[in-house]
Amino acid sequence: MKTISSTLPERGILTSAYKQEIRENISVSKRATLSKMKSIIENHHNKVQSQTGTILQVSLFAIALVLIVI
Repeated sequence: MKTISSTLPERGILTSAYKQEIRENISVSKRATLSKMKSIIENHHNKVQSQTGTILQVSLFAIALVLIVI
């Protein structure tokens, strides 16, 4: 019985090449998931910044309009 790591025994009829391919696929999918989450966070951050900028511009315009009218 081989060991995958120091604690998990390797058992079953699957070949070691197949098991290695599965491990690599899991690793790639984890990286892809992390990339997707990072992208979602960045997009949300950019959206919030854009909304904040728009609110500030409208506020400044309203203040300038009030100052001109008074």
